[in-house]
Amino acid sequence: MKLKDKIFDYVCGKQPERSARFPHLDQPLKVMLIYESDYLERNDAIKTIRQELLQRNMDITMWGYVEKKEITTLILPQSRILGPSDYNLLGKPRDYVLTDLQAEHYDLLIDLTTRPLLPLRYLALFTDADFKVGMNLGEGIHDMLISLPDFSPEQGEQAEIEASWLFNQIMKYLTTIKSND
Repeated sequence: MKLKDKIFDYVCGKQPERSARFPHLDQPLKVMLIYESDYLERNDAIKTIRQELLQRNMDITMWGYVEKKEITTLILPQSRILGPSDYNLLGKPRDYVLTDLQAEHYDLLIDLTTRPLLPLRYLALFTDADFKVGMNLGEGIHDMLISLPDFSPEQGEQAEIEASWLFNQIMKYLTTIKSND
């Protein structure tokens, strides 16, 4: 285990206990969507997901991360892409990132991260959301976890999971489960 991962686990353990509130999808929700950006920062699949959520009358904020030196996408109130310069040497987000991230409260965090990427794990950890959902990557940040399907041997060991597949799984479960609130 790398030092950065140990520091993340320590920071994760120091967070206060959460009490999750399941979202009512029939009501307007404020949603934070986090994802791994493609290298060109086009993110067509993420834009399609955003459109689907907007059609459900949701207020969407999207934060992505890409591992490259210079980010070309503008920083907007509803959309932002972070890069390595937005994190310190220990892998933690810089103060200005945390300030911007924690300035808003969300009803739902949808984490479309499909592999354990430390910068996005920090975003998921520090997002102020009533309910957090994402893929089961083993860190204990989310209130609801989506597990990978069993892949057949001909698909290979490392079958690529797409953000759109993960989003469809998340929405399937969120719309199927009814809250007792």
